[in-house]
Amino acid sequence: MTDSSLRLPHNFHQTFIPEKHYLTAILRYAADDLSGSFTEMSDETGIPMGKSSGKMPAIFNYALGMGLIEDQSKGRGAEKKPCLTPFGRTVLLEDPNFSEELTQWLAHLNLCRRFHGADIWFLTFGPGQDAIGMQFSKDELDQYLRRATGKRPKKTMAGPMFGMYDDPASFKTSRILSVENEMIKRFPAPLLDGFSDGYCAHFLSLFEKHFSRERQVTVTDFESETYWGRIGGWNESQMEFIWDLLQNKKAVDVDRQMNPWIITRKSDASAYWRTIYDDLV
Repeated sequence: MTDSSLRLPHNFHQTFIPEKHYLTAILRYAADDLSGSFTEMSDETGIPMGKSSGKMPAIFNYALGMGLIEDQSKGRGAEKKPCLTPFGRTVLLEDPNFSEELTQWLAHLNLCRRFHGADIWFLTFGPGQDAIGMQFSKDELDQYLRRATGKRPKKTMAGPMFGMYDDPASFKTSRILSVENEMIKRFPAPLLDGFSDGYCAHFLSLFEKHFSRERQVTVTDFESETYWGRIGGWNESQMEFIWDLLQNKKAVDVDRQMNPWIITRKSDASAYWRTIYDDLV
């Protein structure tokens, strides 16, 4: 099984952006412990669904990739059973309108995950950091994605990514990237103390997924496995701030006497998801 098979495929979005009010509708549907086909879910949530396609499957998959829900349906039938994740539950309680930058950033970071994220988002924000950097043209991105996936679609492989981060109905508030003419500029995830519990929860969830049997890992091994720093868009000095932040929150211990540094996990992601909004000002 290849890495890409563990991520949402490049066309999962059917060219639709993730509109915030539709994400909210999915969370409320999951919270009500409902299940059904996409058509039935559309009737219940108001998310549009055509005869063969529509926004409903796209929004459902966005919510999966963003780590807001899990699909606990049995088998491969048409019926879906979305259940809230700890992140999704906290969002629904604390920021149901997805208005906070923190909510959008954490959803974005999850969408970029190597496992269970979306393939194009992972490639763009993870390995793409090495290939095309933090500023690139639309054409450079498209050529890189075609090389990375081996696919040659007629349309751009970035799909609705640019629109997602440029539309107030979606994730424009977070300023994750900007589009000016044909140039794209990425921005690093904010270095804010108020984001600390959110970063702890996200980091520990990656640790638990990629190093489930370990309590210690070097910073280089963690980065090689998860692309954590590259997806965050952080340079070396910004990474040092992040490690300090995680250590101050007692999520990890950082042994700076070793080369490379050794990270010891001191807590679990579940201890932080409930409190991700507590320090926002």
